[in-house]
Amino acid sequence: MNRALTPGKLPGVDAKTVQEFFEGVATDWDAMRLSHYDERVIEKMAEVSGVDEHSEVVDVGTGTGFVGAGLSARVKRIVGVDYAPAMLEVARENLRALGASNVDLVVGDIARLPLEDDSVDAAFANMVLHHAEDPAAMLREMARIVGPGGTVAITDEVEHPFAWMRDEHADVWLGFGSEEVEHFFGAAGLEGYGYESLGMQ
Repeated sequence: MNRALTPGKLPGVDAKTVQEFFEGVATDWDAMRLSHYDERVIEKMAEVSGVDEHSEVVDVGTGTGFVGAGLSARVKRIVGVDYAPAMLEVARENLRALGASNVDLVVGDIARLPLEDDSVDAAFANMVLHHAEDPAAMLREMARIVGPGGTVAITDEVEHPFAWMRDEHADVWLGFGSEEVEHFFGAAGLEGYGYESLGMQ
């Protein structure tokens, strides 16, 4: 794959840089994210995973709780994991305002999730994979905690040429094309995966 022509991993951004970025924008993130994605993400995650009122799920890189808030009325329990405590503080406020009492928030690393093997029915990550230093490692962790027959669902950026996002959004990757998705999911040992655009800019 020719990285001179095809977007990929950017130099100069590591996990600490990403954490510091999100610690700094936590109180503004809900307004910032509106220009990137909306509730269609929630609908697609619910659709592909088939979660219901008996399901226990994890939201990896939960941030300010967007996915947790959107799925809380549809599932039994959600664990939201993020390594930016300031983002989790905003998430607590958002979830409290909604009365979403079935969402537990935990500080944790996306590459070393603080959950037991086969402990959830589905694992979600919205706009997180492009911040991962090692996407395959993150996906392996998600696969580890999902029980047999469960689902790992990712929503993220398609590949793009905007390298300035490294500095403005602490992006490690410039989105992902279908070949990269196939590579990372395969490296994580995941099978039966698909790739679909939700048409958001």
